[in-house]
This record gives sequence, C-alpha cells and structure tokens, in this order.
Amino acid sequence: MGTGVLDGVDAGTTATGRRTASPWAWLIFGLLAGLGIENKHSTVFFLFAVLVGTLLSSQRKMLWSWHCAAGVGVLILVALPNFLWQWNNHFPTYQMLHDPAHWDKIVKLPPLLFLWAQIDLLLWSTAPIWIGGVVWLGFAKQARPWRFVAITYLIFLAMMMAMHAKHYYLAPIYPVLYAAGAVALGTMTQRKWPTIAYTVDLLLTLVFFTGPIALTILPPNRYHAYTHYFVDENADSEKYRGPLPQILSDRFGWPEMVKGFADRYNALPADVRAQTGIFCDNYGEASAVNILGAPYGLPTAISGHQNYYLWGWHGYTGESILTLGDKREDFTDDFAEVIDLGPFDAAWTMNFEHRHYFWLRHRKRSYAADWPEIKDWY
Repeated sequence: MGTGVLDGVDAGTTATGRRTASPWAWLIFGLLAGLGIENKHSTVFFLFAVLVGTLLSSQRKMLWSWHCAAGVGVLILVALPNFLWQWNNHFPTYQMLHDPAHWDKIVKLPPLLFLWAQIDLLLWSTAPIWIGGVVWLGFAKQARPWRFVAITYLIFLAMMMAMHAKHYYLAPIYPVLYAAGAVALGTMTQRKWPTIAYTVDLLLTLVFFTGPIALTILPPNRYHAYTHYFVDENADSEKYRGPLPQILSDRFGWPEMVKGFADRYNALPADVRAQTGIFCDNYGEASAVNILGAPYGLPTAISGHQNYYLWGWHGYTGESILTLGDKREDFTDDFAEVIDLGPFDAAWTMNFEHRHYFWLRHRKRSYAADWPEIKDWY
C-alpha cells in the first residue's frame, strides 16, 4: 500500500481512502516533459516553476523518491539531443532571446496589464472558472494534495511578467486550473440543477463567445465587426498590427506571395533563371516558397533567419536574386542593380507584409563571404 499522495511513490490506497498515482507516472512525466522541451524550449521555464512550486508545498517529499529520479532521467535522455544541438550551434535559442531586435517587436506589458491580458486571452466569460480554480487549489482543505499547482501558477505568472514574455506563454497551464475551478463550482452547487444550468451556460458561451472568437467560423470581414465588442484589440503580444489578430492574419497571403514569386521567376530568360535564387527575410516566407513553390518550379529559398541561417546559402552567389522588401534603397549597398518588380498585396495580411518584389543583380560580395553578417535570430 502506498504512503499517500504526498510522496507519489506507490500505487494503491491511503489510509484516508485516496488513490495514489502509479510510480510509472514519473516515467510518463519524464517522457512528456522531454518531448515538451524538444518542441518548445520555454517548457524549461514551466518545469522550473513546477519544481519551485513543489518545493514550497507539502508535496516536496515526492521529489526525493527514486521514481522521481527515474522520471528526471528519462526527461534528460529525451531532451539531450536538443541540448547537444544547441551546444554544437552556440545556443541559438539563447542568442535569439537576447537579441535586442527580438525584444523590440514584443509588447512589454506591465504586471496589471499582463494579468488582464490573461483574462482577455481566455475570454472574460470563463475567467470565474480558472480564477476560482486558483483560489480553490490555494486554500481549500480538500485541495491540499494539489496545492503545488496553485503555487506553480503564481510563480510561472511572476516569471513571465518579469521577463516581459508574450502573454499567451502561460496558456498550457490553464486546463488544470479550469478543472480545479469546475470541481470548486461543483462543490458549491446543489445537485438538483447543475446539469441543465451548466449545459445552457456552455452552449451560450460556445455559440456567442468562444466559438466566434477562437474558431475560424466567421468570414474575415465579419470577424472584426463581431469580436471587437469582446476582445481587447490592444492586447496583442507583438507590436505588428493587422486587420485581424496576428494568429489569424498570419494565415493569409502565402499562396498569393508564392505565386507572385513564380510569375516573376518564370518571366526571366531561361539562362537567367538557371542562376536565380530567392532570398526571404524570415522563415515564414522561405518556408512558404519551399512548400508551396514546387508546382511552380521555384528554386529553394534561402534566409538568414533562425534555422535557415544554419542551412546556408545553397550555393547561390547573389548574381540574380528575387526577394521581397520595403524600398529600393535597402539593397543598393549590396547589389549593383536593384529592379522594382511591383507590389505584393493580399487581403487580411499583417500591415508590414505589404511589400514590393525586387530583382537584385550582381551582388558586390558573395553570400558565402557575407553569410555570417546575414545571420538573424530576430
């Protein structure tokens, strides 16, 4: 029989009748946490908050079990290839986080506005549930075994505030807070009416709030007209603006952009096309060209942005390059000839994406020579 939820060592039933977790849960934790780090490095901050939250609660005892050590071992093994890659490439994620240009694009919210952004992100209609979950986890007697979750959330929230992180970085922790809030609500209501009341509330919230705002069920031209009553338009995580929230605007314009490259590329003489490459400012544009450009016969796009820098210049010298830019003068220092090939424009894209296609000729120094200076972790 296990010794209780506090140590989480053995599966079974405690003297109070409460079920405990299987020790195999630690191995599952290690696997999922390791995969989380592989997928998103910010998982490290969340795991740090979990560690501190656990140390500050009565659950700290479970950290000293060999099952916990085994779980941490699995976490390290799963995340190790990523760490070795970071080491071998001079920790590019660290470089990106410390790039002044990176921080310049992020909206730095003061603590109160950051907290309000959480409510706005999750919709004010659901705020009583997750806030109630935090309170229940923090103070309810029956929630004592899960007190560390409330502490974890507060630490995680404080860390993200201090680091001026994007407000949605906390989103993954909210499902457990919603679950706790639902339990708290259930303990405060009578069993005669909750099923009908909760069902009606869920349907109203889904149909009139969550659905139209969070799901792509409204046409773009109706989205703004409907949601501006419920969503704070100044709560964006980045300074860039668009006719729609960034996560929606960023879904538009890719096919049109790639077709614009294709029209200009295929208009070049055959002997010129053979030595023409495509250079993109960021991984989004480069990936769009490389994924959507195959049917058009477009060459592989290159970029100095993040991982694309590590993948190199694919042998292009810069003799003939197609690119997107803001103005001709941005390229005259590096190319002997800069030709404006007309504007790119697509509905609903971000404001900064309304640019011009340029044909760049006779690069003054080859990409091979200048590639270290092209590196951009923005």
